[in-house]
Amino acid sequence: MEYIPEAGDIVISKAGHDTGRAHIVLANMGSMALIADGKRRLVSAPKSKNVKHLRKVGNALAQSIKDGTVTDKEIRAALKQINGGC
Repeated sequence: MEYIPEAGDIVISKAGHDTGRAHIVLANMGSMALIADGKRRLVSAPKSKNVKHLRKVGNALAQSIKDGTVTDKEIRAALKQINGGC
């Protein structure tokens, strides 16, 4: 069964230059997802990533993302433990 990303999912990249890094899904666009990490990829300029290159590991900030009020600082805080404090 193929993973269908939802806003607020914490995902790990399985392929590309960001392999192994955690991101939060901001939006689902069919076979692509918009992701941000609050540092390299900001909410204002999210990365488009193929969903087959993502692995879900958790969920955070779903309501803030749906409301459009999420900040890069909140994303960094949510991902801090997963990324090893980076």
